[in-house]
Amino acid sequence: MTTSPPRGFVFDIDGCLMKGARAIPGAPEAMAALRSRGLPVRYFTNDSSKTPAEMAGRLERGGIAAAPEEVLTSALVAAEYAARRFPGGRVLAIGGSPLRDALERHGLRLVQDGPADAVVVGRDLELSYRTLEAACRAIWGGAVFLATNLDRRVPVEDGFVPGTGAVVKAVAWATERSPAVMGKPSIWAGRAAVRSLGIPAREVAVVGDQLQQDVRMGKLAGTVTVLVLSGSSTRDDARRVPPRFRPDAVLPDVGGLTEWLDLGGVGQGGEERGDRHDERAVLVPSER
Repeated sequence: MTTSPPRGFVFDIDGCLMKGARAIPGAPEAMAALRSRGLPVRYFTNDSSKTPAEMAGRLERGGIAAAPEEVLTSALVAAEYAARRFPGGRVLAIGGSPLRDALERHGLRLVQDGPADAVVVGRDLELSYRTLEAACRAIWGGAVFLATNLDRRVPVEDGFVPGTGAVVKAVAWATERSPAVMGKPSIWAGRAAVRSLGIPAREVAVVGDQLQQDVRMGKLAGTVTVLVLSGSSTRDDARRVPPRFRPDAVLPDVGGLTEWLDLGGVGQGGEERGDRHDERAVLVPSER
């Protein structure tokens, strides 16, 4: 574990900074404080149904400063991977226009039926049985199965809505194939996020509310990891995961980040920093 505070941050959005159209209390102030210290930030969303510009606009309306070039999406990672593996290839996509546009910008040809080199499954708010059938037939015909993410659900203002994982599981169940996941928690997502900051992984902190997505991505990429309890995962969840995937720190929300940094960022050997009874910043023992 690094013994110095992180020099750059990668943030999850839903459940970490935002719930629906509203910022989580304390998030705008926390992000402004990080920027005032000259710390670069990136925003990573597994939502393939929005463009970086749309996600930046959503953050801005919530009071959080963001530029499109600071936003990474699972659609961008999937498009980059597919283009590298199948240059100019045929791709059948389940997803909205942001996913399809990303694929086309990387020189891939979109098809509605097989044969295809790859099937990319993202978030599709207008999914039809016809599209589901076409995707399965393409995979049965030999197409590689890619998923933007396996998110089971997405936090919104009044609870949760089904995530992309629900659609991915339907395709996987029918085809008896497991997808290669492009978004969080994949190594491809983690490397893309770290690369965009231009600093070593060990000097980057990944902050998010989901152990199986955000924290795992950071661990696989070799970064510091911070779990916030404002979304899906709980402190008990963090204690139950295998040691190698436990977060380096657990905070109630991103409002505790500046205090955590002031205490040194991460402790020696996973020990708590400061008052051991202070619930604002608790470090969970972890292995790296």
